[in-house]
Amino acid sequence: MGGGEKKEYRLLGEKPVLLRSLEPFLRMGRFDRIVITIPRGDADRASRLLQDFIPADVRRYLEKIELAEGGSSRQESVRLGLERLESSLSGAAETCVLIHDAARPWISQVLIRRVMEDLVEHGACIPTIPAADAMKQVDPSGFISGHLHRNSTVRAQTPQGFVLEGILRAHRRAARDHKVYIDDSEIFHNYIGPVHTVDGDRENTKITFPEDFPGAEGP
Repeated sequence: MGGGEKKEYRLLGEKPVLLRSLEPFLRMGRFDRIVITIPRGDADRASRLLQDFIPADVRRYLEKIELAEGGSSRQESVRLGLERLESSLSGAAETCVLIHDAARPWISQVLIRRVMEDLVEHGACIPTIPAADAMKQVDPSGFISGHLHRNSTVRAQTPQGFVLEGILRAHRRAARDHKVYIDDSEIFHNYIGPVHTVDGDRENTKITFPEDFPGAEGP
């Protein structure tokens, strides 16, 4: 989003974006550990933010939240977060894990539950919504090189759900191969196996640009 304050720390209404993304998971309470990856040097600020803004009725979950230093890219940060999670859970390979972007503060408990239930059945699951616009492939010169049909194209969202052992193994192999992928589902699909989809939520939008903030107050 350019210079200035990180979008995850900016207020959206009366709460930081990070807390709005975190709170639905806390209110569900169905987790053993939450790992939040943060940029180097942000540990004190992130800790204060959690202490200041987590509501009193879910503060008991603070002890289950860990902060982990991320990497130079989203992909590396996710891998480091998964490494921390595996270490914290003493190598619980069959643990189910949900990977969520902090910049999606309108996540609902309904969607979280939908992903969790499908994950148990299929072993890997992501929420998607239909592509509303015509999708095109473009070559390096800016010319259209392909046309993607909307009936077979979807937009991926988070949280994306996997079994810890599988997604961590996939991330480790991607790091070893120096491969960069669009998201975690592509990494899993490339190294491990198929990923199922469930209906996403059009309200579960991602804050990417400064203009995504105005008028977006949320609950």
